[in-house]
Amino acid sequence: MPKVTSISTLGWAHYTLYEALPRIAARGFKRVEIASFKAYCFHFNSGSPGPSELRGMLNNLGLEPICLNYDYGLYKGWIPDQINQFVNDWTRKIEQLESVGIPMITMSFAGRNERDDKQYQLENELKAFDVVAEIAARHGIRTLIEVPHLYGNLYRAEDVLWMFDRFQNANIGCLVDSSHWGIIDYDLRDFMSALGDRLWHVHLRDSDGEDTADFNQNLELTPGAGSVDFRHFGQVLDEIGYCGDVTLDFEYRDRTLEAIEDEYDRGLQYLEESGWELPSEVRRTCTAEAAASSCAPNSTNRNKYNTLDNHATRVDDGLRVTLP
Repeated sequence: MPKVTSISTLGWAHYTLYEALPRIAARGFKRVEIASFKAYCFHFNSGSPGPSELRGMLNNLGLEPICLNYDYGLYKGWIPDQINQFVNDWTRKIEQLESVGIPMITMSFAGRNERDDKQYQLENELKAFDVVAEIAARHGIRTLIEVPHLYGNLYRAEDVLWMFDRFQNANIGCLVDSSHWGIIDYDLRDFMSALGDRLWHVHLRDSDGEDTADFNQNLELTPGAGSVDFRHFGQVLDEIGYCGDVTLDFEYRDRTLEAIEDEYDRGLQYLEESGWELPSEVRRTCTAEAAASSCAPNSTNRNKYNTLDNHATRVDDGLRVTLP
């Protein structure tokens, strides 16, 4: 039986880690993936919390970090100088991971496009990933690429396998996301079998509809709300003998904390009904009030965040956004 092992902070994309991490602990999870992106979900970009504070928060809550799902924007794969920019951006973040104790980081490079130099872009992407993987290895950090991915240049399974056949560095693994598979509909068994021991991580999330190729694919659904066949997905993982982490990668924006907990309740129930095992200590239902009881106020976040009850306000680069 396939087993969920961890949860991502992406479920609280418009809140801070000061709200997300205590609620993850209250839900009963022990292993956590931190999500941090350039455009939103600023959980570990800079400022609050910094590396040492984040490590303390994780320790105090009894949470073990397993990965940083990191995105610093999409690069232009046809411009060689973008490789250097990518390497610099990821190196700065990799240097912080050691002090936090995060053992793995995702990499994303070229954005999806319709240019006629696709092969040249893939070759540049290959170089960029190999360089960063080598730097990460020197810091004891493993690297992942989330593929096939509908927003990136590696949205076809055959291109992914082409690249893995040519990597010079062994410190690169594959992260497969069920929501992208649900829309792309590649042969999951053949793909995972071809990856072999390069499959290092799995995300669970639902999706629906077709590949519209416009960055608006319906990818951010709670399990049961879309059309992903989670039973088949889990059966294939069992067949190939996968024993790595499986992370709940639910994603919610502009939701109250109560609404987010309701979505997790529904998603967990649906996964169990689809044959998935949950950690024994995980609570199948958890109200925002119950989760909030374990949230201690933290005054160190005042320079970037102000929090009050179920509302969060982020002040960043002159932009103030109030979230319900």
